[in-house]
Amino acid sequence: MGRHVPIGLAYLSATLRAAGHETVVFDALAHVEDNHVVPDDELTGVERLKLATHPRWRHVVHWGARWERIAEAVAASRADVVGISCMFTPFYESAYDLARLTRSLLPEAAILLGGQHGTVFFHHTLQVPEIDAVVLGEAESTVVPLVAAIEEGRPFDGLAGVAFRCGAGRCACGTPGPPHVRPRAPFVPDLDALPMPAVDQLDFARYDHTTTLITSRGCPFSCTFCTVHATVGREFRARSPKHVVDEIEHCVERLGVRRFLIEDDNFTFDVDRVHAICDEILARGLDVRLRLPNGITVVKLTEDLVGKMVSAGFESLFFGLETTDVKRLRKMRKGFTSLPKVAEGASLFEKYGLSVNGSLIAGLPGQTLTEIVQDSVNCAVREVRFYTNPFYPIPGSPDYRTCLAEGLIDPLTEPALFDQFNFAFGNGELTSEQLYWTWIGTQAMALWPRYAVEGSTRRADGPVTPAEAARRLVEHSAALKASGQRLDVCAVVQDYRVVEGGLLVRTARENCFCAIQRVADDVRRTGTTDLCLFSGDVIAAAIAGYTGVPHAAEQVASDVGQGCSFLLRPTEAEPVAPIQREFVARLDATRREVVEEEVAVG
Repeated sequence: MGRHVPIGLAYLSATLRAAGHETVVFDALAHVEDNHVVPDDELTGVERLKLATHPRWRHVVHWGARWERIAEAVAASRADVVGISCMFTPFYESAYDLARLTRSLLPEAAILLGGQHGTVFFHHTLQVPEIDAVVLGEAESTVVPLVAAIEEGRPFDGLAGVAFRCGAGRCACGTPGPPHVRPRAPFVPDLDALPMPAVDQLDFARYDHTTTLITSRGCPFSCTFCTVHATVGREFRARSPKHVVDEIEHCVERLGVRRFLIEDDNFTFDVDRVHAICDEILARGLDVRLRLPNGITVVKLTEDLVGKMVSAGFESLFFGLETTDVKRLRKMRKGFTSLPKVAEGASLFEKYGLSVNGSLIAGLPGQTLTEIVQDSVNCAVREVRFYTNPFYPIPGSPDYRTCLAEGLIDPLTEPALFDQFNFAFGNGELTSEQLYWTWIGTQAMALWPRYAVEGSTRRADGPVTPAEAARRLVEHSAALKASGQRLDVCAVVQDYRVVEGGLLVRTARENCFCAIQRVADDVRRTGTTDLCLFSGDVIAAAIAGYTGVPHAAEQVASDVGQGCSFLLRPTEAEPVAPIQREFVARLDATRREVVEEEVAVG
C-alpha cells in the first residue's frame, strides 16, 4: 500500500506556525507496521455491515497506527486544538472515533474536522458532539481566525468557512437552533503566498523518501464522478514555476527527497507553465523523479512537451480515459478525450521509453456488462495499457445525485458503504455481485493484456488446457516483474502445479494482496486463510480468459505470507461463469475485427 505525505495537514501546520502557533503533525497511516486484520470480536457495527454487503471479502484490514499508539501521541501533544483530516467518507468512522478518543484524553481541547468528508457531509459530522466545528473546503484562510476565536473564547458565527452546532457559546443565539453553516471563505487566490508546507515535521523514511507536491488547485472540467469542485473549486489557480521548483530543491537539499508525487487535479491545464517548470528543473540540474497520481489529460499534449517532461524526470503517468464509449464520455462531460487520443498520447511517451496507462471506471451508472467488458477489451487489443477502478457514488459528485435520483441509493444509506471496493450497490443494470466479478475480469485483463490476447489467438487453433494457460501465465508474470513497472493489481503468479480437479497456483511473495497491504505477518500469526481471495479471483479470471473455460478460486492455507496459494477449478456458478464467458466472447470478436481491419488496410 502506497503512503502519501499528508500534504494538506503540512500546509495547515505551516500556516499556523507562521501565525505564531506551535504545531505537531501525526500521520496515523504512516505507521504501516501496525496494519492488521481486525479480529471478529473487535469489528464495529459499520464494519460488520460492510462485510455483510460485500460479495466476496470477509475481513477488514486496519491500516496504520493502532489505537494505543494514537492515544499516546494525542496525550503527549497536550494540544489546545486538535484538527482531524477525513478526506474520504467511507472512513469517517475512524475520524469520529478519534474525536471521541481525543475528548477523553484532552477534555479541554477544541476538536476540528476538515477534508472532503466534512465539507460535503458536515450535517452528518456535526452529529458527533465531540467535534466542535467543521472546516469547509480550503482551510488555510479559515484555520487561523478559527483558532484565534477558540483561543480568545469568541463565538464562531462571525467566521467564514465553518459549520458548527448552535449553542454552547459558539454563537449569539438566545436559544439553540439548527447548525450554523457559514459562507465559504474565498479560495486562496495567490498560492505562492502560502508558506512552504511543514514537511520538516515528517519522517520521510516512512514515505520511502517520497513527498507530495501541489503545484495548482482547481479544475475547470466538470467530470460527473468527481468532487474536486467542492474542496478547491473550478478556477485553475497555479503556483509560479520558480516557487514550485524552489520547494523541490528544498526537499532535495534539506531532506534528501528526490521522488515527488504531484497531486494536482489538472497539472497540464497550463502547458506553458509545465514547460517552465521542466525548464527550471533542468536549469538547476536537479536529479528527481516526478509522478502524477491523479493523471493527466491528452488535451494540448505535444511531443515537445512530452520530451521535456521525460527529461525533467517525469515517470509513471496515466491518462484519465474512464471509458472507450464516445457517447458515454460526452455524457460524463469528458468529450475532450477518447481511446484514439489516449493511444496517440501514450505513443508519444513510449518514444522516450516511458510506459503510460489509461484509467477506466467499471460500473458507471447504467453501464451494461458488455459495455464494461468492451472497454477493457478495446484497450487490450489496441495495446493501450490500462487499469480499472470500480465506480462508486462519491458524496458531493453529480453522479452521486444521479444515483439518488434513480433510486440506486437513498439519503439514509450508510455513508461508510460509499467505498469503491465495497460493492454495496448495483448500477441499475448489474447487481453489486455482478459488478464485483466484472471488475475482477477487468483487473485480470489490465494486469496481463498481452496474455489475454495471446489466449484468444491460441484458442482459435484448438482447445487450451489449464496447465498450458498456467505455464504461460507464470511466464507472463515473470516478464512483468522483470519490467520493473509499478503493478496496480496484486496477483502476480510465481508457480503452479496440476492437482486432481484443477490447478494449484501460488502468488509471488511480494506481489500478493497480504504483502502489498503489509499484513502478511499478521495473516500468518492469526491463521487467516482467505484474506487474499481478491488475488485468487483475478488469477482465475485470467486462466478463464486464456482457456475459454470459466474458473473459480479458493484460497488454501499453505504458504500464507510467503506467497499465497489458490486452488482453481472449472465452474458453472452464477454470476462468475456467464461474466467470464462475456470477456471471452468480446475479446475474440474484437480481436477478429482488428485483424480484419489490418488486412483491409494492408
